[in-house]
Amino acid sequence: MAAKLFLIRKYIFSSGSRVISVFAFLSVLSISIGVAVLIIVTGIMNGFQMELKRRILILQPHLHISNPMGFPFRNTDEIVRELRSVGIRATPAVLSKAIVKRGNFLDGIVVRGQSVEFMRGEIGDYMVVGEVREGALLGVSLAHRIGVEPGAKIEIVTLKNTPFGPQMIPHRVEVVGIYETGLMLHDDQTVLLDIKTAREIFGLKDDETMLLFGYVDNPYEAEKYCSKVAKLELACTSWKSINRTLFAALKMERLAISLSFALILLISAINVVVSITMLTLEKRWEIGLMKAIGFTTWDIAFAFTGVGGILGFFGLLFGTVFGWGISYVADTYKLVKIPPDVYMINYVPIKPQLLDWMVILVLTVAISLLAAYIPASFAARLKPVDALRKVV
Repeated sequence: MAAKLFLIRKYIFSSGSRVISVFAFLSVLSISIGVAVLIIVTGIMNGFQMELKRRILILQPHLHISNPMGFPFRNTDEIVRELRSVGIRATPAVLSKAIVKRGNFLDGIVVRGQSVEFMRGEIGDYMVVGEVREGALLGVSLAHRIGVEPGAKIEIVTLKNTPFGPQMIPHRVEVVGIYETGLMLHDDQTVLLDIKTAREIFGLKDDETMLLFGYVDNPYEAEKYCSKVAKLELACTSWKSINRTLFAALKMERLAISLSFALILLISAINVVVSITMLTLEKRWEIGLMKAIGFTTWDIAFAFTGVGGILGFFGLLFGTVFGWGISYVADTYKLVKIPPDVYMINYVPIKPQLLDWMVILVLTVAISLLAAYIPASFAARLKPVDALRKVV
């Protein structure tokens, strides 16, 4: 083993050929670039998922609980107590579409009503101006488009059946605050109301509610709590189910992009093959001499494969430092800006994960060793008489 390690060290640090040194440098460089790109790309996809989930959960109840028959709840307090017994904090809520109007401005919105206490816990840290109390809270993008500030009046228009047919009924509401979550889905479309005002707008009695919002300690276990709700003979939908299409698309996109950029590592393997091939051609007579004095085919293949493995290791090392460094700086200082109306968030979050890096590590080492073993195995099968014939 000591002899094989000596050969590996000798061929890496003192090959004696500038051409081989250049190819070795290019091998390390190409592997470094491939590793860095993979770390950054997987970090971007992870960052998008993590940041979207975080921002969605700001105004996304973990559970939507409703009457399976489609009727409003009338024994709300009793149901809330039952849900609390299985670890779910519930509150009456209203969630519906409407139209917001101010002057000549008209636009479709999502109206969400719940208790001021729950709203304060959800949105209190994201208030730009104003306060969480009875009245309307608007997202910063919607407020800018309408041109309102706290104290202004807006009209929320709903469709209501009357003896004369469906009619559009306006309801004047005071704007009491403006919030910003950083997610256009909320900031551009959602109007938050206290539950009392929401009931008045949608024609519900004081003890009626069409929906209950449920909250649990760990939102990522929401599906488990939905099963508990089903045992209470109530309908339940988790936030993951509501957004499953979005997350499935992101997961598929992440896989496709990662596989595409993994081709960079395969291209890097070509440089490793060339480097080891050039090395074995230059050391042809040494290979013959080693076999003549007793080195086995495996010993020689191991030595040259080890050289490729070391090149892959250095490429992995430099690529890791570069990839994680770029990711940290770009994410911390939000260097890459994107249009929030297209991507829902206003910058590219880059958050590499240790598990992804371990997969890249295994992939890089495996490709490097395989790429080195191919020319090394051919060189190791060289007969001593053929190798030494040109020297003598």
